[in-house]
Amino acid sequence: MSLMNSYLPLSQILASSLAVLLAASELPATAGNGPPQTNSPSLRVSSVGTNGMPKNIVPKGADWNFGPGSLWTHRGWQYAAYWDDACQVSVARRRLPDGLWSVVSLPGYQRTTNLSRGRGGEISKGFGDGHEKVSLGISPDGFIHLAFDHHVSTLHYRRSLLPVAENPAAYSWSPGLFGPLQDHLGGPSIEGVTYPSFTSDGQGFTLYLRLNGGSGSADSHFFEYANGRWAINSPKASKLIDKNWSGGDRTVSAYPFGLTLHNGRRHLAWCWRDTPDASTCHDLCYAYSDDNGRTWLNNAGQVIGITGEKCITADSPGVAVWKIPPGTKYVNGGSMLVDEGGMVHVLARGETGAPVHFLRDATTSLWSRQKSPAFGTLIGGQDNWIYLASEDGLHRASASQFGKMEMLVPAPAELFKDSRMAVDRMRVDAWISVIGQTGRKISVVDYRVGERKPPQP
Repeated sequence: MSLMNSYLPLSQILASSLAVLLAASELPATAGNGPPQTNSPSLRVSSVGTNGMPKNIVPKGADWNFGPGSLWTHRGWQYAAYWDDACQVSVARRRLPDGLWSVVSLPGYQRTTNLSRGRGGEISKGFGDGHEKVSLGISPDGFIHLAFDHHVSTLHYRRSLLPVAENPAAYSWSPGLFGPLQDHLGGPSIEGVTYPSFTSDGQGFTLYLRLNGGSGSADSHFFEYANGRWAINSPKASKLIDKNWSGGDRTVSAYPFGLTLHNGRRHLAWCWRDTPDASTCHDLCYAYSDDNGRTWLNNAGQVIGITGEKCITADSPGVAVWKIPPGTKYVNGGSMLVDEGGMVHVLARGETGAPVHFLRDATTSLWSRQKSPAFGTLIGGQDNWIYLASEDGLHRASASQFGKMEMLVPAPAELFKDSRMAVDRMRVDAWISVIGQTGRKISVVDYRVGERKPPQP
């Protein structure tokens, strides 16, 4: 199957809106499985659908189906994206707080064992090893963006033809709302893609892609969206972190713990990994930007990178804020949060494999670390509270006393047994939402935590 090479400008999108709406009326959505399965003051469970792709296609132990952006809230509606049993991307939506889910399966791309996914050699032909999750993001103007099926692969990108998330009730939910498959973002074709992830603070909107290689030898790129299009849309203009350096095997990959936008500042934390062997992970690294991701500074405020011009490397001065040697059980994978007081939190697995919590003081810029009682995804709260969603439930801790964590609500763990869960980081009302899969059943768990503040652009 050939990828579409025509980028759709906003004028063409609006001109075709009538045809899209007619198509929507011809392609009805599939409803979810009815009202919430569980109701209590602190916990709700709803069924998104029963069309999840079976896990028996992936190797034993592979994380399946959900990654960053699998669940995303915009203007009072929640959206989910996942692989379905037609080997296609399904996208679902509901009106919050407890509306019924509607699901559509998008034709035009199917996962198969014999599909060539790009120029990355045999690794890009892999099928079901857990890397190829669907990533969803909604830009502040209401367009829905999807990136999927990547492991050193050609970009697979689709977006809605109209800003349907700005006024969801005005559109019948249908595959006809989504545009064709693209291998670009309005610029050149993009190759060698792994780990797509969208980030937004309500104003800015960014797509992270790891490009040009596999574990231990790949670059990090940040593509910027503005005014209805990808303003930074080429690998050259988006490159921030270079794989080449003077140590190890002479190349590394940066594995981000997260990119967080908070009060006009972008915070980025990551570890280095020298080879495909996870034991070669080393160092906690950090940089921040105060000019919408163009200029990047180290922890001491020195410029170490300019997107598209001067790359950050493992040789950049002050890039490592906590030295951890390779050869331990410190590995990529974890979570990052900037709390309402501006403190940066990074949750990772430390040298012994146990969870550790790194903290950057907002006033002194000094880093500290302590043991963490649990591992999972960090979510912001109000009044100095931060939350941690894990497979066993929702925990709460004071931002200044993270080690004193309490379990708020145990999770119905059976809902997550066939996937790694994912958290809706854009929902900021009184609930925290988590998505998971068992068999072919896709479920969302809502934990009640009290009102929270929206992200501050």
